[in-house]
Amino acid sequence: MPEERDVLERRLSRQDLLKLAAATGSAGLVAGPAGLARAANAHLAAESGRLQVLDWAGYGNDGGGSMFAQYVKTHPKNKPQFTYMGNEADALAKIHAGLKPDLFRPYVGWVKYFATSGLVQPWDPALISNLKHLNPYMVKAGQYQGKQYGIPDDWGFDAILYRSDKVKPKAKSWSLLFDERYKGKIAWYDDITMIQAAGLYLGFKNTWNQTDDQLKQTQKLLISKKHLVRKIWSSETDLWQLFGSGDVWIAYAWPNDWVQMKKKGLKVVYMRPKEKPIAWVGMFMLLKGTSRPNLAHAYVDAWSSAKSAKWLEDNYGYGHANTLARPSSSDLLRALQLTNLRAVTEPNAYMDRDIPRRALYAKTWEQVKAS
Repeated sequence: MPEERDVLERRLSRQDLLKLAAATGSAGLVAGPAGLARAANAHLAAESGRLQVLDWAGYGNDGGGSMFAQYVKTHPKNKPQFTYMGNEADALAKIHAGLKPDLFRPYVGWVKYFATSGLVQPWDPALISNLKHLNPYMVKAGQYQGKQYGIPDDWGFDAILYRSDKVKPKAKSWSLLFDERYKGKIAWYDDITMIQAAGLYLGFKNTWNQTDDQLKQTQKLLISKKHLVRKIWSSETDLWQLFGSGDVWIAYAWPNDWVQMKKKGLKVVYMRPKEKPIAWVGMFMLLKGTSRPNLAHAYVDAWSSAKSAKWLEDNYGYGHANTLARPSSSDLLRALQLTNLRAVTEPNAYMDRDIPRRALYAKTWEQVKAS
């Protein structure tokens, strides 16, 4: 009973406990902590129905169940029900179309956008016991105006994957995505992050807020090099098929792509460009007006545990914000610099960030693809 009471009290804010004490009146006061624990149980039970989660493919019941297994064990009557998002713009469109998830997981570059959108509300850090174990630089990146709008969990780098038996880079650089020697063997990623990567290659100081002239230079570069590209991928499974079959030797890629190609026995290198890789961090966000706030906190707390973190690193090849976790693979440990809390920040990498003119970037990228 003491352990159960501690867990329940961690899930409820001090304000909630005071409200419960007031609601139970003298009976609650006489019962003391045990009475409050029973009241807390009733409070959580009042959040009925399945937790509605909007997330990326592979993170629901289609493979990622181990990430939230503790939540399911604790809340068997409120198992998560998933809707999948193709990207943040897709998630936004689904929400505007009437979808009402309790929580979803955009990436760090969208924190400010959603925090100011009126669609989400801040988390209560006191209800997430594992928050203290999460990388402090990532935790800070999830804040806006002092409030915790994003809880960081999975993370990785946007960088370059290449076949070391087929490709001889002239330098560790984003330039490999534009190398004329490998025409037809290159894959780009279908996202405006290609504009960011091109801006880094061109030496722009702030590739997330390029001037009109810089955007024109970036667009010119991408259009002039598009003839080298075999595929602009949006699905990792498409990339794996192309890379695994030998149709592609060079790709804009994520850590899991490196892991999957190593499993196929290919000689691959996950390059850290000299201009620095781009670090992304998944940020759980709580939808405003959700009727299941405590269940949502419990779900994210389960995701944030060291056990879940190790499973993610071992099975998906991504990093996890929980600093206590260590993958079984020493190669992955080195590739992601998991012992370095600042692996995702300068001077090691650029953490993705807000793009003030996101709509213009999207238009520019669409023009590149249509060229």
